[in-house]
This record gives sequence, structure tokens and C-alpha cells, in this order.
Amino acid sequence: MIEQASDAGHAPATELWSVFEVMGVARPQSWDRAFDLLVRAAEQGSLSAKRQLLVLARSDIADRQALANDDSAFWERTRADISISQLLSHPERVSLSDAPRIRVIGRFAHRAECAWMIDRARSRLSRAKVIDLSGQQNVDGGRSNSGAEFLVQDMDVVMEVIRTRISSATKVPIPVFEPTQILHYDVGEEFRPHFDFLDPSNAGYRQNLESGQRIATFLIFLNDDFEGGETQFPDVRINYRGRTGDAIFWANVDMQGRPDPLTRHAGLPPTAGEKWILSQWIRDRTAPTR
Repeated sequence: MIEQASDAGHAPATELWSVFEVMGVARPQSWDRAFDLLVRAAEQGSLSAKRQLLVLARSDIADRQALANDDSAFWERTRADISISQLLSHPERVSLSDAPRIRVIGRFAHRAECAWMIDRARSRLSRAKVIDLSGQQNVDGGRSNSGAEFLVQDMDVVMEVIRTRISSATKVPIPVFEPTQILHYDVGEEFRPHFDFLDPSNAGYRQNLESGQRIATFLIFLNDDFEGGETQFPDVRINYRGRTGDAIFWANVDMQGRPDPLTRHAGLPPTAGEKWILSQWIRDRTAPTR
């Protein structure tokens, strides 16, 4: 039905089709097919497809100028400038700590990618939740920030490029990734010290752990025009505040796969401005088929 709607000229259907291609939904993954479909969506008038093409091609053309361009040849040339090998490459990892295992990658994401992800999330924010001791997701007094979760139908090609780059950096396959989240912290909003792993001794987590332990956390700072807002590991005296596009990630378990208590961390509140980050939780296996 989506393919038929696309063939009839419906740009949103064409964009969703591009997501299916890039994520390999009910078909082999195809970067080329996804990029070609973005060109089709741009030709059908989709501003978001046009902007994605510019972001993916790392074009230096001003958005306002390019987004008004309805020339099919222009979007074909933009698509030809996209290099998937360049998009999936990343700088070297740098160690902040070996106990717990914390790494950073400077300039992991480009400014245009970061701006795109902020814009995708801005209108979708709601109060962020935690998995409480009963295993249910609920609002908690220890977490006052907001966020947006991106399920398959919410995804786009740029975001899947970022997820694939994260997979390369962590050497963990995408099928064990949880849905990507974009998080927003206004002045005074925080996520007090907590663990990202799920304690297997807590019976309330039993069903959630069927989808695997949350073995790693990967964060990308999407902006830097704020004050405060560090990611803090109080038990090892590490405070990290990235620049736009910088990433920090850590293992929530030790080398034997046991929850590591040294990974207790906090999202400190901004004292001025607003903080945006991408958060990607990573499991050690996928949910079992029932």
C-alpha cells in the first residue's frame, strides 16, 4: 500500500518507504534504494526529504536556497554526492576510564545531523520516564527532563545512518538496539544518579530482561550552547560535557557481563540554555520470538 501511494505521488509514503529500505524492514537493507527514494520524495515536494539529502551529502548550500529548488537534476546531483563510506566513518575512540569502561569520540556527528535530530524531536517531546522497580515505565521524581522515542514509523534515513555509525563504533549490531531517544533538558531539569542496567536480582525486571541486559549506553551531544548539564559519574569523579556532535559511551556491565555499580551516573541540570542529546541504549540480545 505504501509503495502504491508513493507511485501515486504521495511524498510521505515515499519517505516511509525509504525508511523501510534503509532499515531492511521485510526486505534486504539497501542504502542506494533509500537514497533514490529520498530523491523521489524531494521531487514530489517533500521538504524533509530535501533536507535529508542535503544533510547526507554534507552540502554547504544554505537550506533556504536549496529547499526552494524544484529542479530534479539538482536533487540527483545532491544524491550523487552522498558517500555511505564517509557517512559511516568516525574518529578514534578515546578512553576516559577503564573501571568503568567509558569512551568518548569527538566530532562523532556533524552539526547538520545534530540540527536535524533536534528538529525531529522538538514537537514530539513528553516527560521522560524510568523503568521502576515493578518493571513498568513511569514518571519519577528523580528524572525531570523530557524526550522523544523513535519507533520504526518515526524513523528517517539520517537517523538510521547515525545508528549504523554507533553500531560501527561500539561493534554491536543494530538489532539489539532499543528505540533511539532524543532527550531535552531545560534549565534545572535533571536525571539524578541512577544505573542504566537492570538488576537481575529484582523480580520486577524479569520480563524486561527477556529482551536482554542493557549492556551499554551511547550519548551524542546535539548542541553546546548551554551551561552546566554535564554527564557525571560521581563514584569515579568524572564529569563530561561534550561539544556539538561529541559522543560518550560506556559499558554498564563488567567484563564478565555483571552489572557494574561504578556506572552510576547523572544528567546534571543546565544552568543556562537548553541541552539536547541523543540517547541509545544497547542490549545483549533481542527479544525472544513467542
